Amino acid sequence: MKQNSAGRSTVARAFRMDDAPTLISRALRKSTVSVTELRCDARNFGRTNPIPREDAYLIALQLRGCPDHDLYFDGRLTRPTNFRAGVTAIYDLRTDPVADLRDPFHSLMFHLPRKALDAVADEAGRGRIGDLRHKPGVGFDDLVVRHLLAALLPATARSEEAHPLFLDHTALALAVHMAHQYGGLRASQNSGGLAPWQERRAKEMMSEGLREDVPLARLAAECGLSVRHFARAFRHSTGIPPHRWLLRFRVERATELLRRSSLSLAEIALACGFADQSHFTRVFTGVIGMGPGTWRRANGRNALD
Repeated sequence: MKQNSAGRSTVARAFRMDDAPTLISRALRKSTVSVTELRCDARNFGRTNPIPREDAYLIALQLRGCPDHDLYFDGRLTRPTNFRAGVTAIYDLRTDPVADLRDPFHSLMFHLPRKALDAVADEAGRGRIGDLRHKPGVGFDDLVVRHLLAALLPATARSEEAHPLFLDHTALALAVHMAHQYGGLRASQNSGGLAPWQERRAKEMMSEGLREDVPLARLAAECGLSVRHFARAFRHSTGIPPHRWLLRFRVERATELLRRSSLSLAEIALACGFADQSHFTRVFTGVIGMGPGTWRRANGRNALD
């Protein structure tokens, strides 16, 4: 997730706030989600502009109570209920929501498209979910939404200080929570392996930390599992334990460098996370069946060592 450099979003335009800070995440495959902070300290803001219809939702966290306003869905008036500070409201963007605001307001708007919900369902290995259950114009208490969105508030003002992984994981957690709590998504009942998203995340973490071993406890925590459960589930899903997968990944990376670069074997060993050239040669030979120098010569590049 990063801050939109233009500071614009469809929500910001609807509220005529082109400078409203917006955080954008593409953590969910083939979809984009965003969070926009909206604030007006004056009374009688008036009507918002229409938001283009799309198969998406706005998940709003009210940071400030705003009881005095009207809501319109498909042109029909709806009197809002329970819009005090801390509550959540869901807006279906297929219903052309428009607000007529008289009280000052301060809120965070999480833009959640259908593609993001579909991605969550796909990662869980489940069928596509239906519409998010909600009552239009009714605020409700949801501690998960409150705390997750509130955690993003500092980033809207200081996006350069927020770690991208933290922002992306928060957006993903929000999407999963909405799909589960309001879309009826149920956890996949697998046969002992990792869920698709858990396997992908563990592999991402290990490949990103190519030069150093990622602690097993950290991988397990990222997947929400105990160390013992994670190790067993990873082996069930991949056929090999995590440390063996990482060694094979390092060997794959080494073959790319052997084929395409002029680095020495010692340099490649360090670049791929091996302790030294001897360790590199031993592991490479065990996986490939020949030493790295021999493999390089057989694949069209002379060894430079």
